[in-house]
Amino acid sequence: MENNLASIKTEIKKVLIDVLRLDMSPQDIKDDQSFFGTEENPESGIIEDSLVILEVATILSEKYDIPPTDFNEETFINVNSLANLAAVALNDNK
Repeated sequence: MENNLASIKTEIKKVLIDVLRLDMSPQDIKDDQSFFGTEENPESGIIEDSLVILEVATILSEKYDIPPTDFNEETFINVNSLANLAAVALNDNK
């Protein structure tokens, strides 16, 4: 499962890079890096546009068969939280 989780994380990072049009590699995004900034530091997150959330969720929903209703504040925190959601969806669909 760990190897599968690592590959899911890499795929999620690739989706983020593609959707956000970032000039970086998957290794440049930390698994626990917050997607959103804080009140003190709004620029600290990698997602600044709420429409990006919808696009990323749509891609991941199709790729991992995740019900759209499963995406929420707890699952859209960072790469780790999305990877865990995808892993659960993959296990549920076996």
